[in-house]
Amino acid sequence: MPDKKTIRLIANKLDLKNIPDDNKSYQEQFETLAAYIEQLIQTDFNRLIAILYRIDVNEDKLRKVLDEHKNTSSGKIIAKLMIEREAEKIKWREKYR
Repeated sequence: MPDKKTIRLIANKLDLKNIPDDNKSYQEQFETLAAYIEQLIQTDFNRLIAILYRIDVNEDKLRKVLDEHKNTSSGKIIAKLMIEREAEKIKWREKYR
């Protein structure tokens, strides 16, 4: 299950100082990450692509989910997929430690 730790790992990879805040709830941190992604969509799409590649978000899955949820914020969808992927990697690391 994704948690604040997962978002903190993503924020560290992206060098985002305002997301990992222990005073914020998971939902508040998620919303901040989603807003940052929305900003990247509008202002620096190439950086977003590089981030998705670095975190290893499956491109086909991303396209499918975006296509299925056209009325949902792209930033929220992408943030959710990033968190899911990072949680998956954490689980694998713990399993094969």
